[in-house]
Amino acid sequence: MKFNYLKRCILPAVILIFITQCDISREVQKKPNILFIITDDQSPNSLKAYGNQICHTPNIDRLAEEGMTFTSTYIMGSWMSAVCVPSRTQIMTGRSLWRTVGLPQTKSPDYNSPEEANALTPPDAPEYYSMPAVFNRAGYLTFRTCKSSTSYDNADKLFTYNYEKWCVYAEDDKGSKWHGDRAIEFLEMRNSQMPDQPFLMYLGFSHPHDPRHGKEELYEKYGASDEPPEIPNPKAPPLPVNYLPEHPFRHGNDDGRDETRVQGVMANRDEATVRNELGRQYACIENVDIQIGRVLKKLDEIGELENTYIFFTGDNGIAVGSHGLMGKQNLYEHSWRVPLIVRAPGIKAASRVIGNTYLMDVLPTLCDIAEIDIPNTCDGISFYNILKGEAETNRSALYGAFNISMVDPKTGAAHPSNPGIRAVRKGDWKL
Repeated sequence: MKFNYLKRCILPAVILIFITQCDISREVQKKPNILFIITDDQSPNSLKAYGNQICHTPNIDRLAEEGMTFTSTYIMGSWMSAVCVPSRTQIMTGRSLWRTVGLPQTKSPDYNSPEEANALTPPDAPEYYSMPAVFNRAGYLTFRTCKSSTSYDNADKLFTYNYEKWCVYAEDDKGSKWHGDRAIEFLEMRNSQMPDQPFLMYLGFSHPHDPRHGKEELYEKYGASDEPPEIPNPKAPPLPVNYLPEHPFRHGNDDGRDETRVQGVMANRDEATVRNELGRQYACIENVDIQIGRVLKKLDEIGELENTYIFFTGDNGIAVGSHGLMGKQNLYEHSWRVPLIVRAPGIKAASRVIGNTYLMDVLPTLCDIAEIDIPNTCDGISFYNILKGEAETNRSALYGAFNISMVDPKTGAAHPSNPGIRAVRKGDWKL
């Protein structure tokens, strides 16, 4: 009688408790996902979170409203006019500007697959400690979509899912929607085939990099066209507060591509041209925001939104008329500084911090979030403590450098005798 009672009542209860405890344990041990969103040539000045009241970005605004905005995040600089290359290399490796010189010029073997690349990359190779390699070894699914051939290729090919395309046009298959589609396809695949596996997504958009071809309906909204009008369109965004018709002195890249050969701009700095180019930029940024909204919706649909750390940033800023410049080959705030917004579980909504962070701090931060050992090759400092509300900054000062002749183009070796442009910022002071 007692045995039957145990069998019918006590034993099922014990089994139920055991199953419940297993489920709770599994939930506690569930690794956070990471969605790292990066745009191309986007100054913080283009976003509502940084004071812009014209460019319409409701989804990026949502990230700021539900997360943390960093007001002082910078690239460390560049040794070449294609600022995105060293910037993205620093993101991938966590290394400083000076320790990424030459890395993008190195070439690993042509592997047959990402799996083979990860298996055969030797521990003494710099890319062995790059973002995708570190997260692959930690059991994460790694995904990347981005523009092609403008980053650290040895690291990029280690992403398990990697989709590259130059998407700076208006058409869906040649613009930002292409990148958004790849991200959504990955999330759907992961949800149906590997729903319990954590993921790291590097969602890179080619826009708003020039030639900034936007959709016609967004051009209309921002008073823009592919060729500037003779007189300013009343719908076009206003000139920057620091607009100049020309730069007052030689800054080291006066004849560079961004300053003289951008389609629809060339060397012109008149009001109509600059305002039109801002309109084109805003049209491209809004389309990027639309794609971000689609990805957020998909994360919500598959039940992963609240278990995902979402980062939004840019690879560098851009002038577009500020100080009489159009490009990013300088150390003014509009080009040196980048947006950084983070939405994640536990982060105080609508919070703002100074940060004093570099993009090279991203990799150690992601490692801390995922409880992965930070590679000892990293120069960056994790700002996970800032995300948790334990600190306002991790540095008292920031340093920057730029010069396109800072390295030997053949060997990648640094030229210490050529100081190029330098900057140091501490609080409200900058030299």
